[in-house]
Amino acid sequence: MIFSSLFFTFAFLPVTVTLYYLLGKQFRNIVLLTASLFFYAWGEPVLLMYGSILINYYIGRLLGKDTCRALF
Repeated sequence: MIFSSLFFTFAFLPVTVTLYYLLGKQFRNIVLLTASLFFYAWGEPVLLMYGSILINYYIGRLLGKDTCRALF
């Protein structure tokens, strides 16, 4: 999906923005995460994307630990 496509402009974007504001502050991150995963899955291999997300998440968790900070 590209930003200038009719589907993105008239379906995906309005639905995402509407859900973002209607569901309230506690669900905004979930709405954005779900919408972004759907958007990127539209044109990319899904397994590669999810694998990259998991690897980056766990590396970030490791970098956030105090034991790992001593190594750098």
